Amino acid sequence: MRPEGNNASDQEVASDGGCEEEDAPKVNEAANQSRESIGSTPHLKVTKVKDDCWVVSAGGIAYEAYKMDKCCHGIALIISNITFDQDEDGFPPNRDGGEKDELALQKLFETLGYKVVLLTNLKGAQITKALKIVTGHEQMSVGDLKMPDDKKKLKLLSKEECLVSPENDSFVLCLMSHGEEGVILGVDGDEFKIHDIYGIVGECKNLSNKPKMVFVQACRGDEVPKADGGDAARKPGDLLLSFATFIGHAAFRGKNGSWYVKDLCSVFTEGYMTKDFLSMLTEVHRAVEKREDVEEDGQIVKQIPQITGVLKRNVYFNLKK
Repeated sequence: MRPEGNNASDQEVASDGGCEEEDAPKVNEAANQSRESIGSTPHLKVTKVKDDCWVVSAGGIAYEAYKMDKCCHGIALIISNITFDQDEDGFPPNRDGGEKDELALQKLFETLGYKVVLLTNLKGAQITKALKIVTGHEQMSVGDLKMPDDKKKLKLLSKEECLVSPENDSFVLCLMSHGEEGVILGVDGDEFKIHDIYGIVGECKNLSNKPKMVFVQACRGDEVPKADGGDAARKPGDLLLSFATFIGHAAFRGKNGSWYVKDLCSVFTEGYMTKDFLSMLTEVHRAVEKREDVEEDGQIVKQIPQITGVLKRNVYFNLKK
């Protein structure tokens, strides 16, 4: 893996995320408040309530939608790595500008009705542990809390309100760090395998038959798509991953944040009142693909996001029964 570029395009060969000295986890309280003030979706109407879903009518067409009527939809876990353990050559570089993405995602998912849990600058093993604790596969132990790094970064996960519960109607995970094909990096250089998300998040009992949405701001290789120019997971339903870039390629980030997160927050903030999740995600990917930058050799470079996984029904963040 090569380090993030320092040229004018601010190319990132991994992913985004992280925090400066505020390495302790954070959680918002806004999602506890009623979402009635947000208003209801104007052009949609729930016409039938089934045991496992709603039937929604829009423009005379019926759609099945996940039941998502809680004041707080559930947990939005953001894992953001910025400051890395570097070798004598300064590799891997820190991810300057990642704090902008961090703040933007916090604001977005608070607005959408989630309790945001932010964990920053985690080691590879800590990423796995955090996911297992939040989804109920493991419990925080006294031994964990005695470890200096875990005590500072994972202690919040001992609080019940930061864990997935049966009352949640969905789950969001955002991963932002350096990365390459199939993995993202912990700040210690150890790898977290993206494939493990299926076994951890996908097999969470409290999220069975509920939408699980994963966003990965990270490079998946070193190639850079040019102006003229995947893989598909064979895994459980109700779990969708949106990657900032296509497999094998780099993603881009500047001092004000990454292309992907900027467009994600912009499109979702503008459209969540009336549009479904996949429609908005398609807009995000189209917006990112329209972006371009010029490298030092004059080549125009682009970024192409990718979706993998399956959601069996539509997802509306602001649908009322």
